Amino acid sequence: MKPVYSNAAIVFGSGGGIGKAIKQELLSGSVYKNVICYSKSNDIQLDITDENAILKAAYELKKKNIKISLLINAVGYLHDKTFMPEKKISEISNEYLLNCFKLNSIGHALIIKYFTPLFNQETKSFLVCLSARVGSITDNYLGGWFGYRASKAALNQIVKSASIEINRNIPNLILASIHPGTVYTKLSKPFIKESKCFSTNESAKKILKTIFNLEKADSGKLLDYHGKVIPF
Repeated sequence: MKPVYSNAAIVFGSGGGIGKAIKQELLSGSVYKNVICYSKSNDIQLDITDENAILKAAYELKKKNIKISLLINAVGYLHDKTFMPEKKISEISNEYLLNCFKLNSIGHALIIKYFTPLFNQETKSFLVCLSARVGSITDNYLGGWFGYRASKAALNQIVKSASIEINRNIPNLILASIHPGTVYTKLSKPFIKESKCFSTNESAKKILKTIFNLEKADSGKLLDYHGKVIPF
């Protein structure tokens, strides 16, 4: 019988600002025996818009009999060299909307699909997707940012729906969406107009503290970096 490596932590998006900081925090600690990181640019290379690549990555872990205790998906998309978030309806773009949903919603859903069977069912475990407060429909008072807002709202719904099913099949697994706050990263840099933002290291510490304080009743919720519920 193969040995079971049951205390693994997985990070998707370890090439980004927050993902890299979370990776470093996990590697510097002693909680997890294995810290396995995926990124489009470094570590184990993986594009979360490629379903076959996600399936293959999950299969490789299954072959090694690795059981997951923590998975954090830090992948997010807001802008690139071609697109910036829309300020008004007339700026809506089919291509930008598709980019937002592929990276902020669909990729996360596929990771939930293929990686949840690998979780350790015997102990409390966590699957967390980094979301955003602007994905809250209730909390939207400014408008704009159609693609980003809608794709994050979709992510929150995916996590909520998945948590209901997971509660029946893997009752010790807690799913949650977490808003990391305003963090000084490449993603947020063009939009930061004040000094009150976190460094990536500060953000990683807050996110991990929030995760480790999660209880079963928090599964499916959208929470901020202090663990406070954000309304959908």
